[in-house]
Amino acid sequence: MKALRSIALGFGLLLTTAAVNAQEVNLRAHIPFDFVAGNQNLPAGEYVVQPGVTAGGILIIRSSDGDKTASSITYACGGGNAPEKTELIFHRVGRMYFLSQVQVEGHSEGRQLPKSRTEAEAQVASNQKADNVVIFAEVISR
Repeated sequence: MKALRSIALGFGLLLTTAAVNAQEVNLRAHIPFDFVAGNQNLPAGEYVVQPGVTAGGILIIRSSDGDKTASSITYACGGGNAPEKTELIFHRVGRMYFLSQVQVEGHSEGRQLPKSRTEAEAQVASNQKADNVVIFAEVISR
């Protein structure tokens, strides 16, 4: 009986892992401004983004030449209607841009980056609410 339970549990974990891996995507986007992702300053350019889909998923963003890389812990957001286009949502505070969310077309749940200390300080210093800026991205692999 214990062996049967172990096999069933192992099979269930295997299916869960396969489902999570099936949801992994890579995105490509041209970001026309310097920005902050996590705690890293990144220059404008072409980037590949890998949004983690598991709880506490790690978002990895790297320049297409591989020279610049940033990562951040993320958490689930959304849960409403799935977006029709894949988008990266930035908060703009003054002249600074902060990566805030990644929403993938066809997925109702996106990934949210926590607000960085730099973004919070910029908001206080400017005494302005952040504006959302949307950059559309291309899904390059699933």
